[in-house]
Amino acid sequence: MADDEAKGIEQVIRHEHVSIKQEPELKVTLYRGQRGGYGWEIQYSNIDRKEILTTIEEVDRELRQKYAQKE
Repeated sequence: MADDEAKGIEQVIRHEHVSIKQEPELKVTLYRGQRGGYGWEIQYSNIDRKEILTTIEEVDRELRQKYAQKE
């Protein structure tokens, strides 16, 4: 580098970060308890907050209809 400075050469290092848009991803983990009851964990990734809440609410409603114990 000292040689480059002596020759009047300037070195520029360019470092870029690129973000690739991720597709929305839905993950549901269904658990069955010892007494036969069900529970679940819902994970949904998306950029749009309203879409996240709407999707989780819809999935939760469907899971409750199918797996929640009837009293």
